[in-house]
Amino acid sequence: MAAVRRVAPKKVIGLGLVVRDETFVVTDLQAGATRTRFTESRVGLGGMTGTAVAQAAALGVSTRVLTMLGHDTHGRELVRELRAHGVTTRGVVRSAEQPTTTAVVLVDQKTRDRRFLVPDRRKLEAAAPDFDLRGLDRHGVLMIDGHFSRQALRAARRARECGALVVADFHVPRPANLRLLPFVDVPILPREFFDAWHGGTPRQGLRALRERFGGEPVVTLGAKGALALVDGRFHEIPARRVRVRDTTGAGDVFHGAYAAGLCLGRDHLGALRLASRAAATACTALGGTGKLLHA
Repeated sequence: MAAVRRVAPKKVIGLGLVVRDETFVVTDLQAGATRTRFTESRVGLGGMTGTAVAQAAALGVSTRVLTMLGHDTHGRELVRELRAHGVTTRGVVRSAEQPTTTAVVLVDQKTRDRRFLVPDRRKLEAAAPDFDLRGLDRHGVLMIDGHFSRQALRAARRARECGALVVADFHVPRPANLRLLPFVDVPILPREFFDAWHGGTPRQGLRALRERFGGEPVVTLGAKGALALVDGRFHEIPARRVRVRDTTGAGDVFHGAYAAGLCLGRDHLGALRLASRAAATACTALGGTGKLLHA
């Protein structure tokens, strides 16, 4: 984290997934059920980066998004929603060939377990041109989520050259994500990543990640909060107790609030505590951007 200690960041740039989420609270998530009733629904901005930049902007930080959407009705709706959240969208590329992604999220009414129905995005991401990296400088925090991996690697290398801080969220240890990790200053990764990559305890996983890739890694643990490894010492970040309605997007909100916290002058652990508070707030409403923490 040398970059953040040298120059305080002032803006957040998110590069990655922005989608249209259709969220349904259902009475039964059994895979064999022919018919499932839903009791509540919501349509809105989603995606790992879309949710994160919306949260960063809600905290009053200058925020920009780099992604590709379809040149269609849903793409126009998402651009309008991003702007309504205060996110700059000049870096959004519109495609006439690839449609905007819609993700369907099913949330169990009783257990709050979730199931995601998502399309194959490989063609869309492979067709994306280089994103406009102007404005990425030592005053920025770059957030990447493993989507648009070629563009993410280009941006992360540029960030390393200019002194911008790189924060990453990868759900799975795909080879493309592992190639990005040497350029990441703060990998904030879910327990599922460490289970698939290392298989040991969260503390063992954090040490292994630090030894192999560097940076100051963090593992998010849902209701148990988060665990950070800083200068060889472990720090527990507790989760706030709330009445959970939907955990979709909580990790993405965590990333956006962390990046914003740094821009607001908080240190690493202070930004993580702010992120934990924002993630808990998000869990009290339906959808990742249903309830964001505001300044």
